[in-house]
Amino acid sequence: MRLIGRGAALAALLAATAGCHGRASAFLPAFDGGFSPAPPVSTETPREVHFTYTGPRAVTFDWLGTAAKLRFWTRDSPPHTVTAHGPTPQPTSLPGPFQEAVLDGLQPGAEYFYEIANEVRPVPVSFRAPPAGPAPFVFAAVGDMGATQGQPDAIVVNEDLRIADPSFVLMLGDLSYADMASQPTVDRHFDEVMVWSRRAAYMPVWGNHEWEDAPRDDLRNYKGRFALPHAAASPGAPAAGCCGKDWYWFDFGGVRFIIYPEPYAATTWPDWARHVEPVFQQAQADPSIHFIVTAGHRPAYSSGHHGGEPQLRAILDRFGQRFGKYVLNLNGHSHVYERTKPQAHVVHITAGIGGGQLEHGPTACLWDNCTPPPFTAYRAIHHGFIRVSASPDELHVEAVCGPGSPPNDDVHCVDGEILDDVTIPRGGLSSSAEPRRRHPDTAVR
Repeated sequence: MRLIGRGAALAALLAATAGCHGRASAFLPAFDGGFSPAPPVSTETPREVHFTYTGPRAVTFDWLGTAAKLRFWTRDSPPHTVTAHGPTPQPTSLPGPFQEAVLDGLQPGAEYFYEIANEVRPVPVSFRAPPAGPAPFVFAAVGDMGATQGQPDAIVVNEDLRIADPSFVLMLGDLSYADMASQPTVDRHFDEVMVWSRRAAYMPVWGNHEWEDAPRDDLRNYKGRFALPHAAASPGAPAAGCCGKDWYWFDFGGVRFIIYPEPYAATTWPDWARHVEPVFQQAQADPSIHFIVTAGHRPAYSSGHHGGEPQLRAILDRFGQRFGKYVLNLNGHSHVYERTKPQAHVVHITAGIGGGQLEHGPTACLWDNCTPPPFTAYRAIHHGFIRVSASPDELHVEAVCGPGSPPNDDVHCVDGEILDDVTIPRGGLSSSAEPRRRHPDTAVR
C-alpha cells in the first residue's frame, strides 16, 4: 500500500471541498440571518450597596448603578430574582440611577447569599435574616463617621466594624459631613462603608450635619438611600427631605429599637414623645420583647463638647421611670465616649467616636470640666465603636478601641481592645452596681 504524501493529501482535501463551496455559501447567509447578535452584557460593579431590616421577614437593599436585578438564595433553596425600583426621594449627590429592592418572605434567622447585576466573576455576599423572637445576636453603634477625605480615621473604624461582624450597625448621625466638604463626599461615605454594609444592615439616625446647612447638603441624600421600618414624620422637618422617615422603630431578637428624630423645631421631640408612647407601651406588654433601646444623634446626658439636651432628657427620663424594659440609650453628637450610671433606670452611652475629629476642651485633661459630673460612670476621648451582645437575659455593652489620634486622645488603647464594658440584665442595672472599668490607669493627662 502506498502512503499519500502530505502535499498530495492537502491537494485532495482542497479538491473535495471545492465542490461544496457553492452549497455552503448559499446556506450560510440564510442560517446566519435567523439570529441577532447577543446584546452586550453589563459588567458594571454596583456601588454604595447597603440594606435595612424593614420587617420581621424582610430586608430592603439600596445601591447605585444601572443594574436593576438582585438574586438571592439560601444553601437549601433556589435563587429568587427581584427587580428594583427608584427610591423616594431621589438622592441628589449623583444623577444615579439609584436602585431599591425589597426581599421578603425570608426564613427567620437564615443566612442568605445574593448578587447584584452582572459583575465580572461576581462573588456572592451573605446577610442574615431577622431571627424569629428572642435570640442571641450582636449589633454595633457609632456616630459621627464621615468619609476619609475629611475624616481619615473613618477607614479604620469601618474596617473594625467589618471584623466585629454585627447583624446591624446603628449609625448615630452625622454620616458623611458633606456639608463641610462637597457632594461627592456623600457617595464616598456610602462606598467606604461597603466593607461591612453588604453583610450587616445599615440602620441610620439623622444628625445635624444631614440637614442644618441645606444649601450644601440635605436629607434627600439620606432619606433617599434608605427604606425604614415603621417610619414616621416629624413637625418642623425640612421640606428638602420629603416623605417622612424622620424617626422609626423595629424589633430584632427580642429587643425593640426606637429611633428618635432631630430637634427640627421646639415641637419635634414633644410630638415624638406623644406618638411613640404606644410603641413603648406595646413593647412593655409583649412577653417576646425583653429590652427596649432608644437611639438618636443628640445626647440627653453628656459632659462632652455639646452637652446634654434638657428637653430630651426629661422625655427619656419619663419613659425610663414608666417602662421597666427600657434600659439603654445610644447617641452621638459629642465626639467622645461616655457611659452614665443608670438615669431614671436607663444607661446612656455617647459614642460620637467614628471618624470625625475628636473634640476636647482647652484644659490639661482635654474635657471642658476635668471633674466628671455625678451621672458619669466612665468617659474617654478615643476613636472606636460600641459592640452589644444581646441575649434574652442581658445586654453586654463593650466600647471597642479604634485608631489612635494623638494628641487628641486622653487614653491609650490598642485597636480592637475593650476600653469599657457594662452588662445590663433584664429589669435594668441597679444604680449601685458599677462594673470594673477595663483600663483604670490609662489616662494620658
